[in-house]
Amino acid sequence: WSETEKTITTSSPLSLLSSSTTTTMMEDIANSHAGRNHPTNLKLFYKLYSPHADVKFVVLHRPFEKMVLSHIDFDNGSVEGHSNVIRGFLLVVRRFLDWLDKEEGEYTTGEEEEKLWTLVCVDRLESDDGGANDGNVGNDQDNDARRNIVKYLAKFLGWSNEECPECFSHWKTSTKNHLVGQDGRDILEEHVKTLKGIWPPPVLEGALPEQMMCSL
Repeated sequence: WSETEKTITTSSPLSLLSSSTTTTMMEDIANSHAGRNHPTNLKLFYKLYSPHADVKFVVLHRPFEKMVLSHIDFDNGSVEGHSNVIRGFLLVVRRFLDWLDKEEGEYTTGEEEEKLWTLVCVDRLESDDGGANDGNVGNDQDNDARRNIVKYLAKFLGWSNEECPECFSHWKTSTKNHLVGQDGRDILEEHVKTLKGIWPPPVLEGALPEQMMCSL
């Protein structure tokens, strides 16, 4: 237990790895000890807890550019540095999900195998008002998407109640709007190309329309 716990909780700064060549850097971060174990080792987490509890994962997806620019001051304070780290983590998560798909038969009980992870596209839940209104105020399409996702997650997670009128009552659409120059835009455009076929992960069978329209 102590050795497992030590591995799970290992954390190391990834900023030291955040500037190099485009594709190589993403893979270097994903393959590094820090990348695989910070803030937790997903495989060890699953193996440790799944014999004692039903463990499922809900993957929250935000558009890549929004993820990078919302914390542009992280990882050496550059677009390239933070983008490299984000890409590295996306590759770590994708590899874990692929592994989970292969391993799920070993850990799933019952006659029917259930998926152990699902995807939620955060941009499909955001209001178009730019955050000016409260989270529970949106157009009909926003509200329908939110109801559909809550109902879907309730079924996926085995909740008894599929209605949650207040779930988005405190939801706030991000108002961060960091401006970057053309050099930053060029970097993001190049980095997005390296994620093709990696992120977002493929849509699962029986997924909602809201899960089939994740924008990278």
